[in-house]
Amino acid sequence: MRNTLIGRFLLLSILWLALLLPLWYWAARWLAMPVIWLAGTVMQALFPWVDGWAQEGVSAVLHTLVQVRMPGAQGDVLGELAPEASYPTYGYGLVLLWAMLLASRTERWWLKGLIGSLLLIPAQAWGICFQWLRDVVLMSGTYGAAYLKWSPLAQNAVAYGYQFGFLMLTPVAPILLWLLFNKRFVAALWLEAALEAKPDPRAQAPTRSVE
Repeated sequence: MRNTLIGRFLLLSILWLALLLPLWYWAARWLAMPVIWLAGTVMQALFPWVDGWAQEGVSAVLHTLVQVRMPGAQGDVLGELAPEASYPTYGYGLVLLWAMLLASRTERWWLKGLIGSLLLIPAQAWGICFQWLRDVVLMSGTYGAAYLKWSPLAQNAVAYGYQFGFLMLTPVAPILLWLLFNKRFVAALWLEAALEAKPDPRAQAPTRSVE
């Protein structure tokens, strides 16, 4: 059977994902704690307009001093902006890493899974921080822009940081960790792929015509 190792790995990865996703979603409230703590601590240390942060279920709420116009019963009023970010949006790489480790039968998979889980926390916190920044800097309206007075260059940096965290860092970080933890298995995958791509010399041998 062609691509046996690759096919088995992909199939087992999908099966482990299906088994681990419900468990990860159930535990997301607790798994989010260190990520939200790191994101909130970094934001509060870097920006004076951050008033605090809080965890509400699997959501991270940033309390700011940035004034924005909000609709009210007596007309529009000014209020402090409090953007939210969802941990599952940036935390699914955790279950992806564990599924790949189990599917490839990684040696000491439990230890590498724990190490990888810790290494993923900064990547997940990056995504939450930049979603907060995007909402504050780019979506707070004229009042927020007047309060912050950020330059267009800084606004573009926030936009690129958010896109990098959402589109690249979140899905790619667990794959890179898995590659780092499974050099032998990856080498075996490359060898199998190379052998499958190599043409069969018997199939290319010319056939003699029978007169």
